[in-house]
Formats: sequence, structure tokens, C-alpha cells
Amino acid sequence: MESYGEETAAAIAERHRDEPPLDISVKSDPEGWTEKLDGLLLPTGSIRLRERGGITGLPGFDEGAWWVQDAAAALPVRLLAPKPGERIADLCAAPGGKTAQLAAMGAAVTAVDRSGPRLRRLRANLERLGLSAEIVTKDATLWDAEPFDAVLLDAPCSATGTIRRHPDVAWTKSPDDRDKLVALQARLLEAAARLTKPGGRLVYCTCSLEPQEGEAQIEAFLKAHVDFVRKPIEAAEIGGLGEAIDHNGDLRTLPHQLHNDTPRLSGWSGFYATRLIRL
Repeated sequence: MESYGEETAAAIAERHRDEPPLDISVKSDPEGWTEKLDGLLLPTGSIRLRERGGITGLPGFDEGAWWVQDAAAALPVRLLAPKPGERIADLCAAPGGKTAQLAAMGAAVTAVDRSGPRLRRLRANLERLGLSAEIVTKDATLWDAEPFDAVLLDAPCSATGTIRRHPDVAWTKSPDDRDKLVALQARLLEAAARLTKPGGRLVYCTCSLEPQEGEAQIEAFLKAHVDFVRKPIEAAEIGGLGEAIDHNGDLRTLPHQLHNDTPRLSGWSGFYATRLIRL
């Protein structure tokens, strides 16, 4: 309530009471797969399934046409706007939804994560989808490589934007946990900055509603790094959903946005993302 005001906080809490929707990202032909899956095509290009149920038996699963990914979680890659052949680092990449997006768009992706088990899941997902990426098992804060055309950092966070999908977050995360994560995010941002070549793009995102992990984190970063500037997001880049862009031109999705007449098919996760350019 302190960050968003009573009215918005109440709307977020109300949406958290509904069963979470199931969204998917497709490699191509979203209109065609919307029809085949009897789904809803969202303005951002994700497909929302009308019914929850077994995933592996749905059309297109075995052939690797699509993967499960929250609609808000799919937006940071759209902001990065990868071009075919670009070298892109995906830091804290597992379980790999964003890596898959980048690879499907033709980028030469290096997926970095310190968790071997989570990277095995990422590798299995890419194999099913018929996509490829270089996979590096390493703490991103300690990893070094030739600077990339673009870097995506989906940083570990308190995950308060995903309470609808993971209700335990409201009980298991404390302000102390958040503050420890804020310190880790700052170290990861330093690493991401080093890995971004001059003229390159850096997208930082978290599935958190906490300003300390989003807006405040980036304000501190920009004060310390005068060689980085924001590239504001335009509504057309996210399906015309201008309500999800803040006064700085950053992305701020809230769980009660993306309205549909059926509550169960409304809303999405709370996400923050910013797009930076290295001068």
C-alpha cells in the first residue's frame, strides 16, 4: 500500500484471489496457434489458454511449437528487440523462457546461470523446442566474456509480483530477504554493465512489486554509471498497453492490469523492466 496507494493495492490483492491464467509463447504464427489451442491472443503476442489442464497433450507441445511463459515475463525480450545473429547474454537464464525467445528470434544466445540442475531443465526445454544456445554454468557476478551486443538480466528477486501464481511468497519473504536480494541485484548489474559493449543494450528486469528492486535500483545504477542512459519504452512495443509504462519510460506491470471480462483470464504478473544503452 505504501508504494502504490490504497486503491491500487486493493485491486492487486483482489486479482491475487483468482486462479492464475496460463500463458504461452510461440516460435511463430501466434494467430494460428491461438486458433488451434482455442486460446486468447493477448495484445502483446502471448496466447492465454481458456482452460488449465495437462500441457504435454496439447497440440504443438511435442513438436516444440511453444512453451509456457507468463505474458508479463515475455515482455523484457521484446524490449531488447534482438536482431538475427546478434550476440546476446542472458544472465540468470534458467529455466529458460527468455533464452528460448531470444534463440527463436535468431540471436546467438549465451545462457548463464549458477544452478546446474536449473540449467539441465533449460537445456531440455531448448531441445524440445529445437532451439540452441551456448550454456554456461557460472555465477554471473564472476563471469567474464567479450562484451555483447545486448545483455538481458532477469535478476533474482523477492518475486512479490508472482503471488497470484505462488501464494507462499507472501509468507516466506521478508524485508530482510528483499534487502539481501537488492545487494545481489546491484552486483549483477555491475557484471551486466561490464558485459555490454559501447552502443549495446542492457535490459534489467525483476518479477517484483518492490521499488527497491526496480525503480530505486536503477536510479542508483544510473547515478554511478554515467556511460548508461535509458531508452524509454513506447506503448507500441508492448501491444499499446501504455498503462504499463511509468513516468520514466520503464515497464511496470501490475497484477490487476490486462483486463478481461472473465476474472480468471485477466491480469498478469507484476514486473519491472528498464532498457539502457551504453554510450
